[in-house]
Amino acid sequence: MVRLAPLVEPAGALSASDRERFARHLPIPELGELAQRRLRAARICVVGAGGLGSPALLYLAAAGVGTLGVVDADVVELVNLQRQVLHTTGGIGTPKAASAARRLAELDPAVRVVPHELRLDEGNAREVLGGYDLVLDAVDNYPTRYLISDTCAELGIPVVWGAVMVTRAQVSVFWSAPRGVDGPLPGITLRDLHPAPPDPATWVTAAGVGVLGSMCGQVGALMATEAIKLVTGAGDVLFGRMLYLDTMSATVATVPLSPRRTT
Repeated sequence: MVRLAPLVEPAGALSASDRERFARHLPIPELGELAQRRLRAARICVVGAGGLGSPALLYLAAAGVGTLGVVDADVVELVNLQRQVLHTTGGIGTPKAASAARRLAELDPAVRVVPHELRLDEGNAREVLGGYDLVLDAVDNYPTRYLISDTCAELGIPVVWGAVMVTRAQVSVFWSAPRGVDGPLPGITLRDLHPAPPDPATWVTAAGVGVLGSMCGQVGALMATEAIKLVTGAGDVLFGRMLYLDTMSATVATVPLSPRRTT
């Protein structure tokens, strides 16, 4: 298990409203008021407001994260609603980033939501992601996953990573420059798990093979929890481990990860 130092310095004292809003967080031994102040100061970017990004964004906003970036170039479609619980039937045709901003403002008006209605590419990734403390990779395509990983590795930003396929999922935390409670640790990135993207001829999509909507909720919530732990320094994060979930057998396993040897 790996205990990391808190990622974010705390904001000022909680308001009376925030003390009521987060009253069920405050008694938790590893959270409490200081952790809640760290969450209010945190800047988290979620890339993808779809099946994983939807529940992750809802729980991060509900947890009191001060600034949430939402990166998504797509619009809400009817086929999304089976799993993308952030959006509604009335929002069909609306850009997902704008739909997310509206819904999250309804949940907590004090959360600053920054919609990025764009597709990450080599030209904009550093500028977009560089303004955040932490990034959640909630996308569904390999080129963007590796772009997120490589950009964050260069910037030294941790990444909470989630992937789903049909009824199975994986979650981990990658960070090129992790800060342990006792000092720096060796970094681990997506390329230590998968050195390169698979052959495009082997790619599959949810449109082709399906995906269990309720599982997306489970995985997005796990990603939000890992983000909360990173921000606050609570618990043992999934850095150096990958969680594997098989919903049909109701089994969970963790697999150790280590930096890939290059010699």
